[in-house]
Amino acid sequence: MSPSTDSYKIFQQMVNQLVSLNDTDWTRVEAAFVEKEISRKTVLISAGMVAREVYFVVEGCLRLYYEKDGTDRSAFFFTEGSFAGAYDSFVTQTPSPHFVETLEPCRVLAVSFDTLQRLYGQVPAINELVRKVMEHRFVELHQLFTAFILDSPEERYQQLLVHHPDLLQRIPQHHLATYLGITPISLSRIRKRIMSR
Repeated sequence: MSPSTDSYKIFQQMVNQLVSLNDTDWTRVEAAFVEKEISRKTVLISAGMVAREVYFVVEGCLRLYYEKDGTDRSAFFFTEGSFAGAYDSFVTQTPSPHFVETLEPCRVLAVSFDTLQRLYGQVPAINELVRKVMEHRFVELHQLFTAFILDSPEERYQQLLVHHPDLLQRIPQHHLATYLGITPISLSRIRKRIMSR
């Protein structure tokens, strides 16, 4: 199944911000990505599985999380315009230490590991695209890591309010709490304090 016109236009707009592709390259890229509609609460990758695909999110929200002692801990959220997946597992083709699930009904463009390897040879600019996407992801993770060292949970929540206010409406409170490293009760208190100011 080839990507729908709308899905592909959204994908093309994102790619055009990072690299330039000619018409032949675009034809090859379009053929490499498979459009998928995925139901809410679908686990795409489980811990112990090897990630065979990565996803460009056209619509919806996905969550990357870990499980320990019977509870899960949210580590990252992917929304429209981003690439989602277990990158470490995908790149190394080794078992993933984490899970990826959909929090909402999602429409994605998926590319498999083998297809992407072929695309690297067919469309050299894809190497640059992937490098830039990975660099952006590295910066995001570094900022998240720094926030956990330097900022309080309330300061981390306020950063979400400023930079990702949509997440606060789309993600269940218990997932947000584990993402911030606190309990749902503590998150509720933080919200009340901020609303009362």
